[in-house]
Amino acid sequence: MGQEGRSEASAVAGGFETRTHGRGVTYCYTTDRFKTISLHAVWVNPLTAAEASLGALVPAVLKRATQRWPSTTRLHQRLEELYGAHFRADVGKVADRQLISFHLELVDGRFLPGKPNTLAFGLDFLTEVLRRPLVTSAGHFDPTLVEQEKTLLLRRMEAVINDKGQYAALRLLESVAGGRPFGLRKWGQPEEVSAVGPEALYSYYLTLRATRPLLVLAVGAVDPDEVAAAARELISDQGDAPELAALRPYEPLHRDAEVVERQPVSQGKLQQAYATGMTAAHPDYPAMMMYAGVLGGFPHSKLFVNVREKASLAYYAYARLDGALGLMMVGAGIESAHYARARQIIEAQVRSMAEGQISEAELQFTREAYRNEIEAEQDSPDLIIGRKLETVLVGGGLSGVDLISVLERVQRTDIERVAGQVLLDTTYFLTGEEKGEGQST
Repeated sequence: MGQEGRSEASAVAGGFETRTHGRGVTYCYTTDRFKTISLHAVWVNPLTAAEASLGALVPAVLKRATQRWPSTTRLHQRLEELYGAHFRADVGKVADRQLISFHLELVDGRFLPGKPNTLAFGLDFLTEVLRRPLVTSAGHFDPTLVEQEKTLLLRRMEAVINDKGQYAALRLLESVAGGRPFGLRKWGQPEEVSAVGPEALYSYYLTLRATRPLLVLAVGAVDPDEVAAAARELISDQGDAPELAALRPYEPLHRDAEVVERQPVSQGKLQQAYATGMTAAHPDYPAMMMYAGVLGGFPHSKLFVNVREKASLAYYAYARLDGALGLMMVGAGIESAHYARARQIIEAQVRSMAEGQISEAELQFTREAYRNEIEAEQDSPDLIIGRKLETVLVGGGLSGVDLISVLERVQRTDIERVAGQVLLDTTYFLTGEEKGEGQST
């Protein structure tokens, strides 16, 4: 990592050069493939019930105005001056971590008249937004801006109930978590949002800036030395390098639990959570990816073919992995009366995986599908950054050509081996029926 006593260290992994600076880290993926420069700054925040809403409101308020650009109109004018740069700020969630994120995409100065240093302009913009927000003479955020953003956030939270697929997935995770932080919603709860005031929010922002690790990721024709130098004001150089403990697979509290919720819905939502026992950092994770891909990752997969096409029981059916939690989610949209039959077929497909009932065609189609997916990922700076964030948070894992190469070598016996540790945790069913076929009362 460098000589003992140095405040800055560097390393290269997964195509990114990493530098540590006090409480922050810069990750640079240098490539000539893009005509843009993508910059992401992310505070990594523990997800707690008491602070989730505060964390969700911080980026919403910071993106509105700064000391140099004291109105939303003026801030947007600055983005236009930066050759039509695109900027967004939001909150995300990975396992029990809340990600407070700021994203800026600029045209690479090499393709502009005079070849301006748009990287430096972009880092200056992020520094202004993150470190010099608009503050009133009373020493806190503008109450009007805070109330406006609270209203917008509450509307977004209300909209979730209208997206029944998203709502069912959230409710399943809450059921699996049993009160643990990874089951919390990234925005918190409406009553917590309503209670936030400008003084408390500004105080929380100062706490974030002083104590939370800040990750800065850059993708494009960027010089890591320049990013590190320009980012020093953005990333405090006081204190030690951040200690980001790697995420571990969640510990199941349930075994084949069932939760049924009734609402006025026209289509039932069947969701299942399976414990896999591994995150994306595990050496066997590529085999688990092949397992999930054959089971329900693509149109050729077992769930799609057997539940939707052959039995005509589902509008959709899928399986997907959460590489941060060590969880596989299975979902299907069904008629409520078909609940028991749909569960039966889904669980029969899961058993068939453990028994090694996987054809060579299924293996080959899944390898090809993953290859296309991963190659397409390399064409998107946002997806490259997203994959890197996952590997940082879980403490390892493969991406790009390295991941493709390992997936190509996964055999049926490897899939059968990891299938043996996939256990059904909880089934959640959102239904509009008082009592559908085979439902619990």
